[in-house]
Amino acid sequence: MVLVLSERDVSSILTMADGIRLVEDAFREYASGEVIQAPRLNLVLPGTAGACRAMTAALSSSRTFGLKTLTGYPGRRAPDETYFTILLFDSRDGALRAVMAGNHITGIRTGAASGVAAKYLARADASIVGLFGAGVQARQQVSAMAAVRPLKAVRVYDLDAAKAVAFARGFEEDFGIASHPVADPRDVVSGSDLVITATTANQPVFNGEWLEPGTHTSGIGANAPAKRELDDATFRRSKVVVDFRQQVLDEAGDLQAAIKSGAISADRIHAEMGDIVVGRVPGRVDAREITLFKSVGVALEDVATASFVYEQALARGVGTKMALHDGVAAAPAVTGTTAR
Repeated sequence: MVLVLSERDVSSILTMADGIRLVEDAFREYASGEVIQAPRLNLVLPGTAGACRAMTAALSSSRTFGLKTLTGYPGRRAPDETYFTILLFDSRDGALRAVMAGNHITGIRTGAASGVAAKYLARADASIVGLFGAGVQARQQVSAMAAVRPLKAVRVYDLDAAKAVAFARGFEEDFGIASHPVADPRDVVSGSDLVITATTANQPVFNGEWLEPGTHTSGIGANAPAKRELDDATFRRSKVVVDFRQQVLDEAGDLQAAIKSGAISADRIHAEMGDIVVGRVPGRVDAREITLFKSVGVALEDVATASFVYEQALARGVGTKMALHDGVAAAPAVTGTTAR
């Protein structure tokens, strides 16, 4: 039997607090050599279908391994369609165990990764957030910061001023944290302890020279070569930590641009997040240093959270069980052939 979980099912189980704990544990496992993870497969599709991405990983601590697919084009996805899907398989025999909607999981795990990074890289007293972008992921990012730091205020900027106003109002109502829309990007950065970029921009959204000593930045939107949120100055002035080194080098357009210009070299990347979580490499060591978590999202985060959701769904009786197999015995394998 295969357990099918809708977005509503997943959302009823997975919280940001869960996500931060699970992603931190996943980083720890990865740094300890207990994760198998493949590079992301990217297919750019003809016409207006956008792209198809596939990500897969297996964690030794889990009874399942998984595959996530995401399709479509940001900004063109219909609200009543499914574009993010996760398949979980039994680690013992490879049997399919669950099919679940992956939008909520993607939002939580991306925010949670930034939350884990802030836990190790941001000042303990960081309380003011400067936010670029007012979409769903922006909300998850600030939610994660609120889980690990004593937030007092959020300043939000979006090219669509109405979205910034709506975001600020909604976040303040739901979290009880003073939130204000701002019209000038410089006002987002100046005086902020935590700067977050969660946009689809293809040009830097602020001047890195504006960053004040002690600031921690989370750059999460530029997860493709054509995207760019952070400028050369931000990389040059920051201690750079990444989620998965090779994937960031292959995919993050703003980091690629900074390397190409000579503002930073690949060997200037301080560490992967897992190395800091296990204590192999120090995180923040000085109250005045500027730190940056540059992430593109990795499969181990999806699989860790999805496996938790699956186990909790079984325990709580959430979801719909379906028999995808029709009961007809499979034809015996022919000796000497290889499955394709």
